[in-house]
Amino acid sequence: MRGFETPPEQPLSPPIEKSENTTAQYSKYNELKVKEHFGRLNQESFDNLLRLDFQEQLRDNPPIEGVFSPEDELAKIKLLPKEQKREALLIFKENLARQREALAACRVFIERNIEFNHDIPKGKLMALIEKFSAQYGFDDRQKQTAAQLIDGYYENRQNVLDIRKQFPDDHQLISELIGVNLDRDEKLNISVGPMTIDIRADGINASRLHKKTEKQVISSLFGGFASKSIGEIPIYYIVINEDKWIRMGYKDDPTGEKTIKHEYEHQKNQLFRSVFESQFGKDVTGDLWDYHEEQDPKVKRIILGEFFAKRRAVALEQTKDEITASLYDRDLQTLRKQLERFFFNENSPYDYLGYLRKFEMFENDPLFQEMSEKMLVREYQAIIEKAVDSYAKLVRRGGYSTQEATALLTDKPLSDWPKTISRLLEQKEFTVR
Repeated sequence: MRGFETPPEQPLSPPIEKSENTTAQYSKYNELKVKEHFGRLNQESFDNLLRLDFQEQLRDNPPIEGVFSPEDELAKIKLLPKEQKREALLIFKENLARQREALAACRVFIERNIEFNHDIPKGKLMALIEKFSAQYGFDDRQKQTAAQLIDGYYENRQNVLDIRKQFPDDHQLISELIGVNLDRDEKLNISVGPMTIDIRADGINASRLHKKTEKQVISSLFGGFASKSIGEIPIYYIVINEDKWIRMGYKDDPTGEKTIKHEYEHQKNQLFRSVFESQFGKDVTGDLWDYHEEQDPKVKRIILGEFFAKRRAVALEQTKDEITASLYDRDLQTLRKQLERFFFNENSPYDYLGYLRKFEMFENDPLFQEMSEKMLVREYQAIIEKAVDSYAKLVRRGGYSTQEATALLTDKPLSDWPKTISRLLEQKEFTVR
């Protein structure tokens, strides 16, 4: 695999003084993280874990004083004399990076609360936004975007609850959702997930349901899939193939629970991506208009860098989802060999930034091409490679299973995996001395 330029690492926070007490606390914390991943925490333990994670967030990402609106601050900088602009831009970039990280963390905290309690009161999630906002200066637009995530969840949640209530009979529900009329003696097991109707069926019926989706069935040898209903209001559903021969082939997922969790991730990410798209639009030209019109090269670089950083963050979330999902059916060594073909190949469906790198409007723009190569190729690929390499190190040296390792990292962005894993291994090695 080619060598890529490695982006500079964020400095580690001051190390915690090691003692038997702190090591025991750290081990307990890791135990809670694994239990959260597998849904084995009670409310008190979950609240304590979130409190510890918020403290870590404040330690690793120092708060911002007052409200910080990137658009307003950049507009002020443009009016400054040239001699004052350089220092103002440095402060702006630092606050922008802190706030961007805090917005991502806030979203993760919202997700974790929803996953722990599908019917969590909306007020509790809104209070979480205010908690982050008080520390990181979210402006009204940013708080509104976070609120959209919450509203989108409750809308999807209510849709699945309503249709289940309207059609308590499993066979009628299948007919309404998918347009397939199964015989009454056909066995089904239907439940309601956070934002989906979850259907368990044998191999023949799973294949019949799959034929009605947007996908074409190649064979009936699949573990599960997700799609949406045929009606006006989209209802998302997941189908798990319960055929015993199929499930025997999924040695790490004999019950289908991991397949369901994987499809939940896709559904959740689809919701969040739709909100991101509404936040800064699918129209790349419109998003880059300020960059196109700006004359000051330093300001121009800032605008483009922020735009690329946002788009790259979304792509890295998609990549993380695929990486953790792929570890259900392949080993780490195989995954590492396949990174090039999966994520760095222009013909791959997982090349999430290809559309932006090839954007014709700026194909002759030297700054756009320079920063695209740096941020969307070299740094992007280095982040993914370092994340997977550090994950392999955690499993090999830490003695964790892949599922335990995923549990410890699931709420961390890929760019933070090396830093987080270094801490985990440091504590693990201290414990066994």
